Amino acid sequence: MASASQARVTAPSPPDGLRLLILNPHLPVFPGGGGVEWLTTRQLARLAARVGLVSIAGSAEDRAKAEVLGQDGVELYLGAAPAGTSSDAPRTRRAPPPVRALYRSLVRASHRLKAGVRPVDTVDFDGAFRDMSEGIRAALSSGPWHAVAVVQSLAAHFIDRIPAPLVSVLVLHDVRARVYARAAEVATSARRRRALAREASRYESFERAYCRRYDLVVTVSEADAAWVRERYSPRRVLVLTLPLDAEYFAAAAPSAEAPGRIVFTGLMNHPPNADAAVFFARDVLPRVRAEVPEATFVVVGRRPTPEVQALAQLSGVSVTGEVPDVRPFVAAASVVVAPLRFGSGARQKILESWAMERAVVATTVGAEGLDGRDGEHVLIADGAERLAEIVVRVLRDRGLRDRLRGPGRRLVIERHDPARVGCTYHRRLVEVAAERAGEEQPLRVALDLRWMVPGRAGGLEGVARAFFEHLVEWDGRNQYVALVPARCRFDFDLRARPNVRLESTDSWRAYLRTAGRMARRAAHRALRLDAYDSPAVENLEFLHALDAEIAYSFPGHIAADLLPLRHVVLVTDIQHEYHPEFFAPDQLQERRVLFADALRRADHVCAISDFTRRTLLERLGVPAQKVSVTPLAAGPGFRPGPDAEDQGRLAALGVDPGYLFFPGHSWPHKNHRAAVEALRLLRDRHGLRARLVCSGNPRQAQPALEAQVAAAGLENHVRFLGYCPPEDMPSLYRGATALVFPSLFEGFGMPVLEAMASGCPVVCGNRTSLPEVAGDAALLVDPEDHEALAEALRRVLTDADLRADLRARGLVHAARFSWRRHVQEVASVFARVRQDARRI
Repeated sequence: MASASQARVTAPSPPDGLRLLILNPHLPVFPGGGGVEWLTTRQLARLAARVGLVSIAGSAEDRAKAEVLGQDGVELYLGAAPAGTSSDAPRTRRAPPPVRALYRSLVRASHRLKAGVRPVDTVDFDGAFRDMSEGIRAALSSGPWHAVAVVQSLAAHFIDRIPAPLVSVLVLHDVRARVYARAAEVATSARRRRALAREASRYESFERAYCRRYDLVVTVSEADAAWVRERYSPRRVLVLTLPLDAEYFAAAAPSAEAPGRIVFTGLMNHPPNADAAVFFARDVLPRVRAEVPEATFVVVGRRPTPEVQALAQLSGVSVTGEVPDVRPFVAAASVVVAPLRFGSGARQKILESWAMERAVVATTVGAEGLDGRDGEHVLIADGAERLAEIVVRVLRDRGLRDRLRGPGRRLVIERHDPARVGCTYHRRLVEVAAERAGEEQPLRVALDLRWMVPGRAGGLEGVARAFFEHLVEWDGRNQYVALVPARCRFDFDLRARPNVRLESTDSWRAYLRTAGRMARRAAHRALRLDAYDSPAVENLEFLHALDAEIAYSFPGHIAADLLPLRHVVLVTDIQHEYHPEFFAPDQLQERRVLFADALRRADHVCAISDFTRRTLLERLGVPAQKVSVTPLAAGPGFRPGPDAEDQGRLAALGVDPGYLFFPGHSWPHKNHRAAVEALRLLRDRHGLRARLVCSGNPRQAQPALEAQVAAAGLENHVRFLGYCPPEDMPSLYRGATALVFPSLFEGFGMPVLEAMASGCPVVCGNRTSLPEVAGDAALLVDPEDHEALAEALRRVLTDADLRADLRARGLVHAARFSWRRHVQEVASVFARVRQDARRI
C-alpha cells in the first residue's frame, strides 16, 4: 500500500485550452452588484479549460451567491475585507475614535504624497490588493495560467505586484480620466473643478502608462475604445459589449406600470450615479411635477451616499437603498431615466430596462456606449429643462411608450447575449495568448541556491556551484536570477553576464526590510488598525521583483515563497525511501512530506541518475514523461596531477600523499564504518598499515565512528579533516592512492566521478547509482562485505599495474560526463516547461 506522501506525488498536466485568472476587487454576484462580470465569468467558464476568480467577499450572502460561479466550474479564491470596511476604503477597525481620526489623517497625507504619482482612489485600492493577496498566491500556486485579467483601471497597478503572466488583460468598464474630466465640467465650484481636473490629469497619465503595459485592453464601448486608442496607444484593444440575461430580465406587462413612476437604478455611491440622482431630483423632477403632479421619482440601488439619502426628504422622491430584486421596480416604471452628466463606459441599467420593455430617457452621456438610436430605442435629452420636457411627454403618451418597448428588447437579444459576448472574449484571449506564446522571448529562471551555505550541504554544494558556473558560461541569452546566501554573493564574477544577477534574502538590507514590516504590523495590531500589507503581499512583491517564470530547486523540495512560479526540481537523494532507519521519526515525516509535495507540484523533475529516475517512477509513482535524467559531471578543477599547488595544500592540511581518501559527511549511509573495518583487516590479516583520510563535517555517525577507530587502535591511521573548501578537494584526490567509497546509498556518487577525473583509482560500493556512475572503471564490492572491501583495497594498494589500469579507464569514463551537456539538458527542460505551460 502506498503511503500518504506517495499518494500525493502525481498531478495532472495542465489541460489544453485557455486558462484565465481574473482579479476583480468587486465580487461579481447576481442578482446584485457586478452582474456584468458575473455573466462574463460564467460564460468563460463554459468555454475555457480553467477560469479562476480572485475577489473579496464582504458577507456570507455574497459568498453564497459567488458559489453559483463555483458550480459552473469557476475556481474561487475569495478574500474577506475586515469588518466594517469596504474594498475601496481605508482599512480601520475597532480602534478608539481619536486613534481612527489620526490614522485617517495619516492615510490621507500618505495618499496625497502617492497621488503625485497615481490617483488617490488607486492608492485606496492597495487595501483591496491586501485582501486578495492570499487568494492570488493560492491561485498562482495551483497551476499555470495563460492570462491574468485585472478588472477596472482602479486596480491596474496590481500587475506591478504579481509575477508577470504570459498575457495581461486590463478590463475598463469606464475610462476614469474621462469620468473625472466630465465631472470637472459640471462641478459647481471653482475649487471642485480644479481638484477634479487635477485628478483627471493624473488618471490620464496613470491609464496611459498601464494601457501600454497590458497586452490587451478591453473596453465596453466604441467611444471608450476611441479615447484609449487615440490617447493611450495600447498594444491591442477589444470592444466587448455588456452582456445581459434577457430571460432573467423578461419583458414586463404594460399593465404593471405605475402611473407617473420614474425610476433610476444603479450603485448609488458611484459618483456619476450619485450626481445623476441629485441632479434629477433637485433640478428636473420639480419641472416634471409642475406638469404631472402625480409623478414620483424612485432611486433604487446599493450604498446611497448621504447626499442621495437626503433626497428622500423631497416631495415625490423615495430612496430604497439595496433591494433584493430590481425587476419589480423597473416593471413598475412608466419611464426609466439615466440622467448622467458625466461618466464613461455603458449603462447596464438601460439594457435591463430595454429587456423589460420599459421606455428609457437618457442624457447623451447616459446613452453613450450603446447602439440604441434616439427616437427608436431611447429618447435623448440634455439639460434640466429638456429632460423634464421629454419625461413629461413619455409619461403622458402611452403610445410613445408602447413604440419604445419592442426595439430595445430586440437589440438586447441580438447584441448583448451573454453567450455571444463570452465567445467573442474567449476567442480574442486565445488569439492573444497564441501570439504571445509564439514570440521569441528569453526564459526567466530563478535558481534557488539559498541553502548553499559553505560546509552545510555536502556534495550538493559542489554540484550547485558547478552547475551555476557552467550555465553562466554557456547561456548568455536567457535571464537568470540566483538566490544565494549573502556570504556567497562575491564568489561569482558576473561582470560580463548582464543576463545573470544575484539576490540574497538574508542580507542586512533584507533583514532591515523584514524588521520594518514586522514593526509596522505590530503597531497596527497594537492600535487595532488594519495594515495595507501582509506576508502574502510581501511574497507577491518579492516574486514580481524576482521577475522569473520558472524556479529551479536543487535540494529536492520547493521553498514556500516560490510556490506561485512554475517548477523544475532536481532530485539528488531519495535515501529515506531505502533507509528510513537512518532518520528520526520527525525527520522522516518531514522529508516524505517535502518530497511528495515537491514532486506533485513540479512541472518537471530532473533525476541525476537512471537509478533515481527508476525510484521516482516505481516507488513514488511519478509519471515517466515528467522525469528526465540529467547526469552530473566532475568540475574542471578535477584533473590528473600532480598540480603545482598540491604539495602546499596537502601540507597545510597536515597530510602526506599515499593515503586512502574518503570524502563525505559522516552520515550513517556513507558507511565510514566499513572503511575503518577494512583498514583493520588490512593491518591484521595482510600486514598493510594503510592510512585513511576523511573529509567532511561530523554528522550523526561521528561519535560511533570515533569509538570504532579507538577500539581498533587506528587513531594514528585515520584522520578526520572536517569540512574542506572546494579548492582543496582536487589536491586531496590527486594525493590519494585510491578512493574508498563503500556508500550504502547514492543518488549519483559524485566522489567517484571526481576521483576518476583526477586520476585516482576507485573502490566503491555496488549499490544504488554507483555501478551506473563507476561503469567498468572501478572495483565494485558489496559495501556490507568488509572482507571483500579489504581485499579490493589490498589489490589496489599492492598492484601498480591495476592502479594504472583503473586510472586510465577512469579518465576515459569520466570524460563521458559533461557539465556542458548537463546544463544544456536542464535548460531544455526549462524551455519544455514553459512551452507546456503556454500550450493552448
